[in-house]
Formats: sequence, structure tokens, C-alpha cells
Amino acid sequence: MGVADLTKVLDDAGAEYELLHHGHTERAVAEAEVLGLDASEVAKTLIARTPAGRFRALVPASERLDMRKLREVVGGSKDDVQLATETEMAHDYPEFALGAVPPVGGARREPVIVDRKLARREWLVFEAGSHDDSVRVRTADLLRITAAQTADLCQD
Repeated sequence: MGVADLTKVLDDAGAEYELLHHGHTERAVAEAEVLGLDASEVAKTLIARTPAGRFRALVPASERLDMRKLREVVGGSKDDVQLATETEMAHDYPEFALGAVPPVGGARREPVIVDRKLARREWLVFEAGSHDDSVRVRTADLLRITAAQTADLCQD
């Protein structure tokens, strides 16, 4: 269900993309490895919560999210901005495999923030809602479809 939901959103928006089926992976770095890509070419989607709701943040698989930078971007305190728990993600994104939520698609339409390192790339690869499928999409299409904000989100 998750992969079909994602591809429908991409198709409806006229995005240029390619679906990539691969062996099962649980981490974005492993996803990059199985696809023969550098980890900097693969985006991991992290779900964060604030009192106002959820949002999706994308950083390269090769990097770690800097929560301080993320809080500055969304304007929240340490208590206000936290990564969603596995229980919250399973509840809020039942159409996707746990830990494989893509930056777009699903029943929820929350804001998206893309790290600048990813926003500069011509193409992005990320999990397509399952641990066995990824999608390679033109970055400009993803930014357009999600109306994503770009910011420096990675640890220095």
C-alpha cells in the first residue's frame, strides 16, 4: 500500500522518478550500499513532532540530524521539538513500514524540511514506504510537490 500511495502522488504531480526494488534494508546507509550508491546520495526521512503537529525532515544517510539546528528552523524549544517515537510513527503512518516513511505520500500532509546538501543534488533516493523499495526522484520535483523548506540540518 505504501509504495503505491507514494507513486500515485508522484504520478499525479508529473514527477520524474524511478522505482528501485532491492534486498531488505533497515537503515538508509544499508539502502545506499545495496543500491551501489554513496550514502550522501540517499536521503533518510525523519519524523519530528511539535505542539503544532508533525513534520518530515530529510538529511543525507551519511549525516546525522542536528536537533539544535532543526529547533531553530521550526522555532521550538528542546521540550517542544522531538523525534517521533516508533509507537507514534506506527500509529500515524500505518500505510508505510516502520522506519520507511517517505518524504511525501500517506494520509498525512505535513510540512517537509530538506537539508541543503540534498536540495543541491539533481536526484534524490529514499525509501518508498517499504524496506525493499526505494525511489529515485528529481530533487526539483520533490521540492515542488512538498513545497519543502530547505535549511542546514546536519551536525557540523
